[in-house]
Amino acid sequence: MRQLSIFTLLSLFTIVTSCKQQPAANTAMPKPPQQTASIAPTAPPPARNSAPPTPPALPAVLPAQQLHQFLLEHDVAPLLCSVHNGVETTPYNGFFGTDRHRIEVVLLHVRSDSTQPWLLHVTGKSRFKGKIMNLEGTVELLSIRHQPPLNQAEEEHEKAQESMRMLTTIPATGDNKLVEFYTISGRFDWQEPHQKAGGRFTGQAELDVAITRGNKLLSCSLRKTTGARGADLLFDGKWNNYQSGQEKPFILAENVGGFAEQVLKNFEIGERDVVINPKYAKLGWNEYWENDEWWAEPGTITAQTTLVDGL
Repeated sequence: MRQLSIFTLLSLFTIVTSCKQQPAANTAMPKPPQQTASIAPTAPPPARNSAPPTPPALPAVLPAQQLHQFLLEHDVAPLLCSVHNGVETTPYNGFFGTDRHRIEVVLLHVRSDSTQPWLLHVTGKSRFKGKIMNLEGTVELLSIRHQPPLNQAEEEHEKAQESMRMLTTIPATGDNKLVEFYTISGRFDWQEPHQKAGGRFTGQAELDVAITRGNKLLSCSLRKTTGARGADLLFDGKWNNYQSGQEKPFILAENVGGFAEQVLKNFEIGERDVVINPKYAKLGWNEYWENDEWWAEPGTITAQTTLVDGL
């Protein structure tokens, strides 16, 4: 879903707490009864953010005509656009360079090509270390495959992770129930202006999507091991400086909370009150919660900013 990973998708979270009665001071505790049979040791619970189980085999890519039919029935452009329904703007967040410094991108306008529905034209802005650059380019959708359902081991793993965070997921029902899951793969090519510090973003796009019973298209990752790897919408590639030719790795995620642990270890800390690890403040993540609408032109009124939940 937009903003949320599958494990928070269209869900209401109820935080459940528990406590134990402590014995009064100086009160003798009864001795435990004698064990008459051996008890097998209990397996330790999985660590938070532990490696997920092996996923099912990746399904084959569907025929090209099925991608074209899918794109005729479902408009992907609004899904990629950072501005939703004219009332919310959600920046993509990501990791730039070998030190994985925070970078932000907003795709302000996304439209499908009138003759090639698999080709999307985008315009937007990037911000890196306070510097804002315009960008424009394309996202080309090349293939589609099913996201297989979670197997039993994966389901148990996710339940254990939720339990450690004291969360309960209530699946969506009715027209909001998710009934089909796909991964759309493609490539992107975005150019900044030809200035001294300008460059070009290129790489692979992985879009995990779901269709509801009401035939609505949502972004949605089922797992962190394939496709968008928990990011819902993922752009993974490189940036090349026009002048120097310098090349730097670049990863951009819609749901950064569902993906960041794969890039920066212990990105999130805490149990019920999850926060970004302070040690990554020097990489720009201390500013994540700031609502400054940096993409707005001076003197304009912009849509409400929405940060990705799950952090």
